[in-house]
Amino acid sequence: MKRIAKIYFIPCLLALLVGCSNDQETEAPNTSPKQPPTINEPTNPTNPSNPPSNSQPNNNNPKHTTLIQEIVSLAKVGTVKNCSFPASTTVIDEVKLYWGEPDQEDFVAGNRYFTFSSHGIVFGVNKGEQIFDVRSYSKEIQQITFDEVEKVLGKPNNVRSNSGDKIWVYNVNEKFQLKFVGSKSTIDHISVFYPAGAKNQMAG
Repeated sequence: MKRIAKIYFIPCLLALLVGCSNDQETEAPNTSPKQPPTINEPTNPTNPSNPPSNSQPNNNNPKHTTLIQEIVSLAKVGTVKNCSFPASTTVIDEVKLYWGEPDQEDFVAGNRYFTFSSHGIVFGVNKGEQIFDVRSYSKEIQQITFDEVEKVLGKPNNVRSNSGDKIWVYNVNEKFQLKFVGSKSTIDHISVFYPAGAKNQMAG
């Protein structure tokens, strides 16, 4: 009888263990990793990277669209393409150290402008030797039209004119302005402008 009791006892014990195991699986919490929260970047109506909703449909040459976007990205840090000397943080002697003497030097409204023709770059420099204006006259920029700029960036924050040139001004951030300048339908040059530096703050 004891042997028979053992035979019946073992299957019962196994059934009980299996039942407990099944209960644990169904009640186990969901251990799948949580997704990180979505971060909504603030929109800035004066930021060309976030053009206003009334901007025109973009039918631009894709290369021009990419170039305009690159121009804006570089303007936010104070410089232009193929130039490692940003406005605000660079003095003209640093440029001369790497590029040599400028091809031309002009005086405008108490400030000096240094032209480096082989690079297609002009620097505006205040009395403290600080660069406050970086201009690019590159051939690829001169293929962009004002219409293409507006389709990518929306309407400018300010429109000016000077000696027959129209000047479109975009405030890319609190520190720098980006200017598109030209007398025709195409751009002649761009300017990354540091307004605080134009006031000769470093002048002695």
